[in-house]
Amino acid sequence: MGLDIARFRRAGLDLSLADFEELVMQAVEDILPESPAPDARAELSQSEVAFLEEAGVDLADFATRDLGADDPLARTAAEYAAILASSVTVPELARRLGVDTSSVRQRLLAHRLYGIKAGKGWRIPLFELDDAGKALVPGLHLIAPHWEGAHPVEIAKWFTQPHVDLEGPNDEPISPRAWLLGGGNARTVAALATEFESG
Repeated sequence: MGLDIARFRRAGLDLSLADFEELVMQAVEDILPESPAPDARAELSQSEVAFLEEAGVDLADFATRDLGADDPLARTAAEYAAILASSVTVPELARRLGVDTSSVRQRLLAHRLYGIKAGKGWRIPLFELDDAGKALVPGLHLIAPHWEGAHPVEIAKWFTQPHVDLEGPNDEPISPRAWLLGGGNARTVAALATEFESG
């Protein structure tokens, strides 16, 4: 399957194929280690090997495995690349919000808006905007400060997937983002976001 940026265009993102490739490679650079993980069996002492064998542990479980696309590291890199690619620059966000770029930068520096430093600029994930992409999610300024230092993939999943402590109109769990867009109390989500500070 070749690279196709048509989906980004349909979402209103002005992204060239070269931009997309650059963001993917930036994500790979940020996520993947410099060298493969060592074979853990080489780290075991003879007494540890003897103990494990006596306990019936298969030492092959300690070998490095090539999981391909199912490797958690590969999946995280792909998810991070998708977040970067479906994000906007400071000037683009300013245009969408109808403010000047200094206002966006001030929010980023004050951690009232979450951004990812990519290259020399910032990328702001679209999950922080409403469904029309023209306004920030209500109450975001109360939640974003708790995300400082957290990984973008962790933040994206937490913010966009159902949370057990937030219930929608039919008593089903909903995401913090959906809760806020539906008029839910931002302080409730901010209290839940403190879990990022303990991790």
